[in-house]
Amino acid sequence: MTALAFSTERTALRPRIASTLRRARPHLLLVLPVLLGLAAVGFGAAAWRVERDNAAIAALQAGRDVAVGPDASAPLLLARVQHLARRGLPEGIEPLVDALARAGDTDRVARARYALANTRLRQAFSHLERGDLDPAGPLITLARQDYRRALQNAPDLWDAKFNLDVASRLLRDFPEFDRKTGDELKAEPKQIWTEVPGLPRGAP
Repeated sequence: MTALAFSTERTALRPRIASTLRRARPHLLLVLPVLLGLAAVGFGAAAWRVERDNAAIAALQAGRDVAVGPDASAPLLLARVQHLARRGLPEGIEPLVDALARAGDTDRVARARYALANTRLRQAFSHLERGDLDPAGPLITLARQDYRRALQNAPDLWDAKFNLDVASRLLRDFPEFDRKTGDELKAEPKQIWTEVPGLPRGAP
């Protein structure tokens, strides 16, 4: 009896549904083009953003300076980081790395940290070649920190492992470096950070 009643009720609903669809059809015909138009605009805007980002990335890779905000896409943020790293401008990289970290893109965060560390290590080598040891030590310490942070996000980044070993060897091979500038930068942070060009006073 229950199964029969359910079947009868379902059969009775069919005409109601058909009638509702017939009444709604003119409205659906009006709304459908609008929805399709909005979808087309959305896809077009997304394609335009991708094309714009690709053009900006190509310009940065070609050495042209392109301003990039922290709300940019992850590939564009990384391209800007690598551009600044090639130009030896670490002070502009940290906010972009933070933006990548907020986006949760661990692979690009690792690559950005690696680029930042390389910039600082190159600056340290430049100081060492001139016999200017005072700023070289903190730069090597900061580079070593960034290599380690890169490896936290990408443990298989072999180049970061190799360069971390290079930075560690430099600290061991130059006893003139202030041994109080440890990896955690807890000892006299003002003395350390004020020696690094372009960085604010105090802890990072």
